[in-house]
Amino acid sequence: MTKDKLKDIQKQFGSQWVNTRINNDTLEMKLATLDKLKMKFESDNKFILIQSEEISDEYEEIPIHINATNLLEFIPPQGGSSIFDVLQRNIDAVRKQREETGQAMIAHINHPNYKWALLSEHLINIEGDSFFEVYNGHPLVNNWGNNEKPSTDKMWDIVLTMRILKNFPPMYGLAVDDAHAYYQYKIGKANPGRGWVMVKAKRLNADNIISSLESGNFYSSTGVLLHKIDYNNQSYVVKINEEHGVTYTTQFIGSRNNVDKNSHEEIGEILYQTNENPAIYNYSGNEMYVRAKVTSSRFQENPYSKGDLEMAWTQPFILK
Repeated sequence: MTKDKLKDIQKQFGSQWVNTRINNDTLEMKLATLDKLKMKFESDNKFILIQSEEISDEYEEIPIHINATNLLEFIPPQGGSSIFDVLQRNIDAVRKQREETGQAMIAHINHPNYKWALLSEHLINIEGDSFFEVYNGHPLVNNWGNNEKPSTDKMWDIVLTMRILKNFPPMYGLAVDDAHAYYQYKIGKANPGRGWVMVKAKRLNADNIISSLESGNFYSSTGVLLHKIDYNNQSYVVKINEEHGVTYTTQFIGSRNNVDKNSHEEIGEILYQTNENPAIYNYSGNEMYVRAKVTSSRFQENPYSKGDLEMAWTQPFILK
């Protein structure tokens, strides 16, 4: 904590809010408890804070991170005998706390391409978790993949296809910022605001938000806002909140029932693409699932990587 940063905080929140001390010639600031933060920032029907934890585990120095949302008690990293085992044991720990306390809570798998830690195969057989990060704003997460590794978008389709074939629940895709850096905003810094989810919930509380997330009643975004998402057994419709001077391309993505499981092209193919708003895809009758990805013509203001455009991802509708 530098003196300049301390002055900025005192100016923003008032000197009464900030408690400091000198320890071995080092300036230290006391962190506020969650209860104190809630009292300061929460507002009825406008803003809430939900207690959560990033469980930072590893297997043979391979980073394996899982977020647990709406926890009551701290969960230490559980370890395990393999990458999959570490994932499953930590997810099981979240599920166990939920069962023992009766409090709604979820786990989700973080940044699978961070240091190229996870493969699609690690997510396919996971039990008790229906969420992973299709987008993460941290500079080291490799969202877009490379010549040898698939993007997180393609990973999502691989996982969805294989889980549906196994009659497992679908995996939903989250966008997050993974914020760690709050003073300097630029590419290469893990800044807040790069990714988020828009949840359609009855009330602004943790129980309703988690219920809507578990129902897939949300979309993920890095800037594109949607007015309405409507899907049924005949069609998938996405209505975009258009902004003046911005164009939008909507891709409807899915795998077909006769998909070749070994074909990179057939898994998660672009079924239909349009610049219309609303974007409407009428099913052909052979789709296993359909999801939508909307890309705008506007560059993201503070992107994960240079040239990133604002996007939104909707959740898959299962037809099989």
